[in-house]
Amino acid sequence: MLSTTGQAHHSFAAEYDIDNYITLQGTISELRFRNPHVQILLDVDDNGEVTRWNVAGQSVAALRRRGIVADIIAIGDEVTFSGHAGRDGARKLYLDVLVTAAGVRYSVFGDDTKLAAAAVATEAVSLADSSIATALPGHWAFDVDKTLPGAPLHLEFATDGDELHAIFDNELIDVVVGEDSFTMVLGRENLAGFPAKLQLNGKIVDDAIVGTVDMIAGYTNFPNLNAKTFSAVRTSSEEWQAGSREQMSPVDFTGVWSRKIGLGPIGRTNPHLNETGMARHAEYQKGLYDPTLRCKPAGPMRKYAQPGNIEILATTNRLTMLYANSSAIRRFWFDREQHNPDRPHDVMGESLATWDGSTLVIETRSLVEAVLTHNAEPISDEARVVERIWLDDSGDLIMEATLHDPKYYARPVVRRVQMKRSDDQDMIYSPCDPDSFYRSLQLDDALESYYEHQPETAPAKK
Repeated sequence: MLSTTGQAHHSFAAEYDIDNYITLQGTISELRFRNPHVQILLDVDDNGEVTRWNVAGQSVAALRRRGIVADIIAIGDEVTFSGHAGRDGARKLYLDVLVTAAGVRYSVFGDDTKLAAAAVATEAVSLADSSIATALPGHWAFDVDKTLPGAPLHLEFATDGDELHAIFDNELIDVVVGEDSFTMVLGRENLAGFPAKLQLNGKIVDDAIVGTVDMIAGYTNFPNLNAKTFSAVRTSSEEWQAGSREQMSPVDFTGVWSRKIGLGPIGRTNPHLNETGMARHAEYQKGLYDPTLRCKPAGPMRKYAQPGNIEILATTNRLTMLYANSSAIRRFWFDREQHNPDRPHDVMGESLATWDGSTLVIETRSLVEAVLTHNAEPISDEARVVERIWLDDSGDLIMEATLHDPKYYARPVVRRVQMKRSDDQDMIYSPCDPDSFYRSLQLDDALESYYEHQPETAPAKK
């Protein structure tokens, strides 16, 4: 049986329709409780006709955190699933709620899902009529009421003729000013990479900015995109400039670290592709091309969105980072002055490291073409990734990566993650099986189309 309910959501991906939230009741005919995504095939009786639905879940680890484990459901069980339906009539469901044969209810995203809501914006006036327009330009240290990885973050306001702009996480943002207040809208992404918009309304009080944060488009679930208020204090441009090697003060990062905050209370920047990047992106979408769905390794930027522990090891001339997810390895070399132009390109590239005070700075080049997220935004083989890693006041590990790829992007892309020390935890490898990916293509009668439209990629550079 199938039922539908409308929800005030916005479109979030090419495959699923967030505006079409449905409930399915049926019998489990196939079950693959494996990474990268759990797959369940459900036979549904729709007015006497049995139809087969392809239900996609999150990773094994993500579902386990919500109590959804392999032994609570089995082939032949009568169950109820709710979630977002596939686009264009496809018999697909992105799983949100599961009710087992025993009547036990599990929520993948939690019952505290936060939907977009209307928010009042500043009534616009000209810069000449606004007292706040002359006070905002300059550099500010930005924070919110929830734990924000890497905080404080750099926020800059600048005027351009009769307009005021902000630069935040490399995003150029239009600012609407009132007589004594302002509004700006951040284009962000939620945990799954789907777009959301945050409206910030602020004013200056005692030479500090204070204001509110409202989600006006998209949706999320706790603890992501859940900021309610923000603040910023005035700083100087010098405070955001990198130091030099003479200021080196190395810190011991060795040990096992587990993810504490992977996205955070204001989400992450929505990537800004240029025309070349958008054309390449269209080619990737034709082929459903995301290497991780086929259990292939992901590059440095993608690792910021993937779960799993990391372990950092030290030797005399390098640090080595091990990833439990996909058993990937990276090495950060201290004794190399410059990148080797003759080095073959590969998934992880060549990473050179130095210290900026107590912050580890890593620059990676010689990457093969890859994708940024499961939405398949391309990363070119000309890209470079600059990472900064440091310990915050609580001893957590903050990792920040900036993708510089002018071939495909109009502006650099920033990602952050906050890790906690977990030396008592094992580095447990999560097996990955691409069967669910190819089975989905088979069900959609899309296998031939997948191979026909898979984008051409250049051979690895040597």
